[in-house]
Amino acid sequence: MKRMIGPEFDTLGGVATSNDERPSKAYPDTLSQTAALALAKRLEGFWHERGYPAARFWTEPVGERFAKIGTYDLYRVKCNLVNGLPPRYR
Repeated sequence: MKRMIGPEFDTLGGVATSNDERPSKAYPDTLSQTAALALAKRLEGFWHERGYPAARFWTEPVGERFAKIGTYDLYRVKCNLVNGLPPRYR
């Protein structure tokens, strides 16, 4: 497969695509409070559907402040997963 390189092409996963085919936003916003809370609910629903009712996800504000980020609050999603799996309570 020939790789095309130039300003009008970009390689995504080894496949050459034009600039017109690129997604407008690669990753959704999950740093705001409402978006982080929506992500936490989505993750909790994922694990509850698979039989892990003890899985818990919540949001917390990021305590660190950086000058480049600005003055708005950033949030992260925290969870109770242990070694990648939720605890099983009897």
